[in-house]
Amino acid sequence: MQNRSVFFVGLDAADKDLIEQWAAEGVLPHFAKLLGSSLFGDIEVPRGLEAGCVWPTTYFGLRPGNMGQYDGARLFDSKTYEHISYQPETDLTPPIWATLSQAGKRCAVVDAPYNYPVNNINGVKVVDRAGHVPAGGGNFLHLRTNPPELADEIVELFGPDPAEGKSSDYFAMDTVEDVKHFVDIYSTRIEKKTDMILHLWGKEPWDFFMSVFTEAHCAGHRCWFLHDPNYHSYNAELAEAAGNPLKEIYIALDKAIGRLTEAVKGDADAIVYLSHGMGPRHSGTRILDRMLARMDHQDIVTGSGWIMDMGRKVWRVMPEALRKPFLGVRNNVTNDGFQPNRHTRRFFEVYANDRTAGVRINLKGREANGVVEPEDYDELCETLQKELYTLINPDSGKPAVREVIKVNTSFDGPFGNNLPDLLVTWNRSHVINAIESPMHGRVNSEGLDMKTRTGDHRIRGRFFALSDAWQPCKLNENVRTEDFAPTIGKLLGVEVPVTDGRIIAALTQGSAPEAMGNNLRPVENKTRNIA
Repeated sequence: MQNRSVFFVGLDAADKDLIEQWAAEGVLPHFAKLLGSSLFGDIEVPRGLEAGCVWPTTYFGLRPGNMGQYDGARLFDSKTYEHISYQPETDLTPPIWATLSQAGKRCAVVDAPYNYPVNNINGVKVVDRAGHVPAGGGNFLHLRTNPPELADEIVELFGPDPAEGKSSDYFAMDTVEDVKHFVDIYSTRIEKKTDMILHLWGKEPWDFFMSVFTEAHCAGHRCWFLHDPNYHSYNAELAEAAGNPLKEIYIALDKAIGRLTEAVKGDADAIVYLSHGMGPRHSGTRILDRMLARMDHQDIVTGSGWIMDMGRKVWRVMPEALRKPFLGVRNNVTNDGFQPNRHTRRFFEVYANDRTAGVRINLKGREANGVVEPEDYDELCETLQKELYTLINPDSGKPAVREVIKVNTSFDGPFGNNLPDLLVTWNRSHVINAIESPMHGRVNSEGLDMKTRTGDHRIRGRFFALSDAWQPCKLNENVRTEDFAPTIGKLLGVEVPVTDGRIIAALTQGSAPEAMGNNLRPVENKTRNIA
């Protein structure tokens, strides 16, 4: 098979069903064209860890237990019992562009979510130009590039980040002016990034070019209450006056995809990658830790709701320079809704995502102050699973929990100790303001921020593949996020030596669809395990 150039453009958390709906309505003409002219299929993401794990599994080609990065740019530190920013200067597992670079391929990567190093590439790397959250953790995006002087070139040609390095959570969405300001910022971001991608694409004949747009992720979280009339806090009055900002962002992304696919046509095989979707935010994450504390016979600490709401409004408008001295105070006061004294508890909530909460066992020999004996671990997990399945959403009268996953049975591997022990997926058929246990009573969301984000992740993604070599059709079987790294390697004539993924045969023109997952070799657990 002749080696080709691969152009991979990601749309982080762009929902495939919304795209189909709006393409059918005629407002997304370039996606409508993709649906009729590409080879496309649906993508399965790691169950329970979709929000922060979809991108690392995509470019490492490994399941969470074999690479350990499960919550985007954060890890749980079993020494301090806190979530810490994950900011490695060098990847312990090579992402696909590092493997390609080692084989002599020229690569360009722009805003790969949650990937911080800039020196792991034979070519160009841009980090935190316009991401959803900082790639290596923290509160603000800080542009870093390889080569370093590229950062100045980007700012000179395309200006600074229109969002000023801030997460979308920092923008108010209370008035028509707020909404229009939000749409203007993120539409401009999309346009400027498209300009930048085309500029970098024209610099040389790249073997592999990857860039990710995160605006659907930002808008999905913030704008669902103006999009979905069935959402419990849908603001009909504001939606009538301001329109549908989520649709506006998708229209801007559609234009970007049209420009990019036309620009690379004939020069590269193009893959448009929708990582996972968006839907209404109905979550018991953070509330769960109150129930876990109750189960462990601990007192429950709650904040004052109106004080927290006022503080968040002040925080959003405070300049970055003024925020920095107060970060420690903010983190101690808000504490993400989690209960204190983790080191004395048998189990507690750790953040996984809002669709699925994580539970950590305070295990002797792993946690710094572990209290649970290793021989009691399995029995305690089983007991917790049974109790979690009894939880009820009192507002709906239905079970609050859809599924409880014991992680070491689904994501085993050398980095398994970095992951939560249990994953608790919520029943999202109804808003969750409280959860109730037959044995332990009711806990509610008092003092928690349940309003800033109104949209949340769905687990299914989609990809579109455009090339003269690929016949337009829809695959009958789903592919997995970890399948793309070995597939891209195959397209470029480079073997990915350590992977859980399988080559997507439909994209390799009939080449042997060998199961690369059978070639998985143990990954040395060096420093990823923070315990």
